[in-house]
Amino acid sequence: MKHGPLICPLAPAHIAALAAYQCAVLLAFIDLRLAAVPLAVFLAACFAAPFFPGSQFYLPVIRRGKRIPAVALTFDDGPDPATTPRLLALLDHMKVRAAFFVTGMRAAQYPDLIREILKRGHAIGNHSYRHSPFLMFAGMARIREEIRATQEILSRLGATPLLFRPPAGITGPRLRRPLLEAGLACINWSRRGLDAGNRRIRNLAMRIARRASAGDIILLHDVAPRAGFNADLWLDEIERLIRILADKGLGISTLEELLGRPIMELSRETAVTAARAFYDSIASSYEAERTAALSRVFRKERELFETRLIPLVTPQGRVLEIGAGTGLFTIPIASRCREVTAVEISPSMAAQMSRRAAGEGLTNIRVILGDAEEADIGGLYDIICSFSSIEYIQDLHSFTRRLASHLAPGGLFFCTTAHSSPIRLFVQIGNAMRQGIWLISRGCSTMRQALAASGLVDIEVSTHVMRIPFFGGILLCAAARKPL
Repeated sequence: MKHGPLICPLAPAHIAALAAYQCAVLLAFIDLRLAAVPLAVFLAACFAAPFFPGSQFYLPVIRRGKRIPAVALTFDDGPDPATTPRLLALLDHMKVRAAFFVTGMRAAQYPDLIREILKRGHAIGNHSYRHSPFLMFAGMARIREEIRATQEILSRLGATPLLFRPPAGITGPRLRRPLLEAGLACINWSRRGLDAGNRRIRNLAMRIARRASAGDIILLHDVAPRAGFNADLWLDEIERLIRILADKGLGISTLEELLGRPIMELSRETAVTAARAFYDSIASSYEAERTAALSRVFRKERELFETRLIPLVTPQGRVLEIGAGTGLFTIPIASRCREVTAVEISPSMAAQMSRRAAGEGLTNIRVILGDAEEADIGGLYDIICSFSSIEYIQDLHSFTRRLASHLAPGGLFFCTTAHSSPIRLFVQIGNAMRQGIWLISRGCSTMRQALAASGLVDIEVSTHVMRIPFFGGILLCAAARKPL
């Protein structure tokens, strides 16, 4: 079985390349010299994009947080025994929590400082191993190794970062795949004081504060750039910055609060994969997005759920749900049966579901954190269901065989998933740009074959939503039973 979703890091750069090529072909019919214009513009964009910290040309980059009356302080390049202990003392005094984007080399050199940063309640991020400003122009193998080595060191010291800040904020076309493989998101900043790594610290506070606004991620540095560095002046500027921001009505939020997503974890509950990292990041907004942005698909899923699945849920039944999310379908099922086993890859999503269940007084939901292809789901179930999650599975035949082996005789398999159609292709491209994952849509015959090969019978497959003649809709619904 091929485990995990199919990583496919599409970006606006790919769309721009296709558009430039098409324009060049069209212009060539007018004048061959004109064909060079769109290609030259595209190449210029390729060369310029890495040097703009907020550019989304090659990959999604977090640049600012939610529009709340607060900012987040982030410190790069440390830890440094000449600055970090005094900075931590100041932040304690000011009751401020910050995020430290540290290098792997310095973390290995000063492990006690990393532990102290964590002990004081601050967050840790990955800032590469050696902090080479031109790392993004190196080969992918080196980028992958710089990220991996730093993650490994920091994990041993007690924290696994979920965010990566590239050295000097420079991105590139080779960065996104290593980040997806490591379960990391890219973050830069929206406000800085051009301090040149603490080489220009006079009036640093005013340079930042005069233009600071709600939701800003502020870039600072936690390093002494040379012997004789004036740490007192630097700390005075940091304290002054915090006070000026407060006078402007801007509090200092943690980066996690400002972004509304986890930025590191102290203990590894499940492997951080591209899918898990994405759903962790949107857990707080998932339900609103699922029910609004995809309302037609969700409404149909809900209708199929209520008319075809819910009537078959019995008070003594055991149900397994794959990809339970925040419990949009889990909670109604749990209110009607003896036990639900909910498999979910994202701890943040599962936490939302647990809170909802507790609010409704439900105690019969057993949560399994992990990849549904590998998790120990154990036992036999009367119903196994899944809603918009099988598209993350590469080997459908192996997966359905695994699920069928956990169905009790006479048990029901029920799922909704992506159906192949011209419209769905555009959705898949958009998703690959956003998540870096290719959601695998299936045709009706493929689904029937997989279920039949798993020994299931009474197979029913239908398509819904945005139906096109000869192609069907973008949502596939499948149901089948295990023979008695």
